This record gives sequence, C-alpha cells and structure tokens, in this order.
Amino acid sequence: MKKFALIAAVVFTTITLQSCRQSDDVLSPEEAATLQRVQDSTTVLLQQDSSSTTAEETNNAASELEGEIAAPPRK
Repeated sequence: MKKFALIAAVVFTTITLQSCRQSDDVLSPEEAATLQRVQDSTTVLLQQDSSSTTAEETNNAASELEGEIAAPPRK
C-alpha cells in the first residue's frame, strides 16, 4: 500500500510539473535573424567600448606618470 501511494505521488507530481511547464519558444527564421543581428551589434559595441576604455586608461596612466616610475600593482 505504501509503495502504491509513493508511486501515485511521483506520477501525480510528474504530471503536474509537466503540465505547468511553459512551452519552448520556437523562433521563426525572421525572428532568429533579427536576434542574431542584435547579438552581433551588441558584441561589436561592447568590443568598441572596452577598446576605447583601455586606450583612455593607457593615455591617463601615461600622462600621470610623466617620468616617474610607477609602483608595482598590489596583489
């Protein structure tokens, strides 16, 4: 009897979870192409932003030193 109750509880839980689960979104080819373009443009913008930030940091560090020896970075 206990085995039957346990099996029934597992089956009931499994069915409940499967019925409450949201269906996977299937994108149309147009939506997939649009999503890919957005991801590509975001990647390009992030790369440009990081490279300009690195260039600014290099320029700032060089202007701050002006002949002085910089201390090694702390770990």
